[in-house]
Amino acid sequence: MAIKHKVIRFGHYIKSYFIFHDKIKNYEAGLRYVNRKNNQIKKLVLLVNFPESWNSLKSIYDEALRKKDIEVKILAVPRISEESENATDMRSGRNEAYDFFTENNIEAIRADLGDNSWFDLKSLEPDYVIYTRPYKYQYPEAYRSYNVCSYAKLFYVPYAYGMLGEKVLFTVLPEDFVFTMRKIYFANKSRMEEARRCIPRYGKNTADRYTYLGFPRFDMYSSGNMKTDTDERYKTTIVWLPRWTSGKFNSEQKSSHFLEYYKDFIEFAKDNSDIRLIIRPHPMMLSHYLSEGVMTEEDVKSFRGCCNITANIVIDEEKDYMNTLNKADIMVTDYTSLIAEFFITGKPIVFCDDVTGLNEEGKKICSCLYYADKFDSVVEYIDILRSGNDDMKGIRQNLISNILPVKTGEIGKSILEDILNS
Repeated sequence: MAIKHKVIRFGHYIKSYFIFHDKIKNYEAGLRYVNRKNNQIKKLVLLVNFPESWNSLKSIYDEALRKKDIEVKILAVPRISEESENATDMRSGRNEAYDFFTENNIEAIRADLGDNSWFDLKSLEPDYVIYTRPYKYQYPEAYRSYNVCSYAKLFYVPYAYGMLGEKVLFTVLPEDFVFTMRKIYFANKSRMEEARRCIPRYGKNTADRYTYLGFPRFDMYSSGNMKTDTDERYKTTIVWLPRWTSGKFNSEQKSSHFLEYYKDFIEFAKDNSDIRLIIRPHPMMLSHYLSEGVMTEEDVKSFRGCCNITANIVIDEEKDYMNTLNKADIMVTDYTSLIAEFFITGKPIVFCDDVTGLNEEGKKICSCLYYADKFDSVVEYIDILRSGNDDMKGIRQNLISNILPVKTGEIGKSILEDILNS
């Protein structure tokens, strides 16, 4: 089987190399170009189009600001939808990433200049550019990695922990993105090992392309960074994170229980005024349901209206997920990579899914969650946990040390040092 796997992988490499040959040459030319510059002050650009991904970069950015031999810039890019080449933000003239940085007093360059023109990224003369999203359709042509790699070394820091196994590998890491990256920093060892095993090496200087140094978002949970956000009006705060998929066109996708549970959750909140319910839909969920036709505009309006008139329900659309996780006592969720982030706080999780398709880290984490396959079970677990009975607490605490790298709080620093030595 090992020989067969190697033959398949080599055939995959040959096919891909010829398909992407011109763009691989861009990557190799970019490496030579940057290596020849040999500047004393290195220039780093963080390319951000989803403000929700900022926490993946924050500790890297903070460390870069402390160094005298690095000049760091943020380029804020509007969202672009898969269905259209037009930025969804731009339909209303918005740039959510730029707005986020402005609101948080973080200096950033606005990418969209109006009249369908874009800021010239090359004019910054970057040595390094970091991406947090690997999907080319989410960027205008000028910022797509196969173009930027011709004049800068590119690095990928994932926006999500990623607990799904190798079946989704080429979905979450498209080949035309992978071969443009000088390095890809994986959030867990399993996905790094899958990449090393399954993804061909494209072009030169790729032997060390796949690296695991920890998930920089976990720096936010290191000692001194954890905050609590309580509301004395409520005894318990529950955050519900329904998945964005509907399964209408792809039955293999991990499922969402939003359509099944949202009316029941609203009634549950109405009947329990001492509970604060935070509903945190995936940023793509409602627009995805509308585009698939599983919800109508009237359905969405009705859902929002019911939540808005119920005092203890919040539809949370903050850009920073960490704020939401800090407020919650209990998480109820379908599959989401945010399980890992909530898990390391030590707080309990009611899981409305199963471990099918998860990688090793995902299975470890989900081994000590509370499984609910119907809404009555969700309510039962909420009542048990609210009463102070959390049988899985000790198991979770023992596992946290296995999930968190030893140098939590310095992961961003380690990644930045690795970039500078690449």
